[in-house]
Amino acid sequence: MRVAFVACALAALAAGASAFAQPIDDPGERAFQFCFSCHGVEANQTEILSGPNLNGVIGRPIASKEGFPYSSGMKAFAAGKRWTPELIAQFIQDPKAMVPGTAMTKPPGPRTPEERTALLEYLKKPH
Repeated sequence: MRVAFVACALAALAAGASAFAQPIDDPGERAFQFCFSCHGVEANQTEILSGPNLNGVIGRPIASKEGFPYSSGMKAFAAGKRWTPELIAQFIQDPKAMVPGTAMTKPPGPRTPEERTALLEYLKKPH
């Protein structure tokens, strides 16, 4: 009897948890799921993550997000450059090859050019 109760309780818990899972319709937001553990995109985000906030990153001078401790490698790479969609797409494919000394490791995705394009479109949007 006790085993049946526990099994039912676990099944109910699993069913309830799945009710909170929402599918992500935006392909760019779905591609950002590779990034969110280190980066935020919310304009008013106060939580400090291991990567800088990416809200408004397109067009922003590299290594310029106030309050974020950029690596010396990223600061040296910045040298008056701004983040363009093309530069970001190149960077996320192999950060350490492009910017020796960066703290960012190669993310597991986005893997395809389509996913990278969707991610860049997502980063262009205000959040």
